[in-house]
Amino acid sequence: MNLKEHATRVAVLRVLRDAVDTAYRTERDEVLAGLRAARAELNLKSVRVTLPDDTPIATLTLVDPRPTVVVDDEEVFIAWVSDNHPGEVETLVRVRPSWQHRFLARLTRLDPVTDPYTGEAIPGLGVLSASEPRSFSLRPLPSGREHIARALRAGTLDLHRLLPLKGGEDP
Repeated sequence: MNLKEHATRVAVLRVLRDAVDTAYRTERDEVLAGLRAARAELNLKSVRVTLPDDTPIATLTLVDPRPTVVVDDEEVFIAWVSDNHPGEVETLVRVRPSWQHRFLARLTRLDPVTDPYTGEAIPGLGVLSASEPRSFSLRPLPSGREHIARALRAGTLDLHRLLPLKGGEDP
């Protein structure tokens, strides 16, 4: 398979994945709402899932979250810990992350890293070499999804060839 064929597969599979993900999220939300309603009305927590021929394939069960303790007033909590567990309180000295992010983004002189205003080398900074690309971006054309869907419906794209499923027999 050449690059063009691989690229076509990636574009088509992305559209299929997005369609499946959207349908899955929608169905999952419907099932969750249904399970919540069944619990409220019938005190039902689980439901057996079957195929149309009544072959069981799964069980869906509401997962009851546990209550979680959170700090809702950090100053009051710190004062209590200071009084009751003084060894567990620490003082943190650091550069404000927002300033550090903006400052590092402005640096253009990389060897050595220098202050853009004074030109002097900045201690404590280093440069990581750029690695090889590990990914790519796929941006479908505005009508790309519609074209792919139309081609799948018309049979000009062979889904069985693009996405061969193993383990089943052909009809």
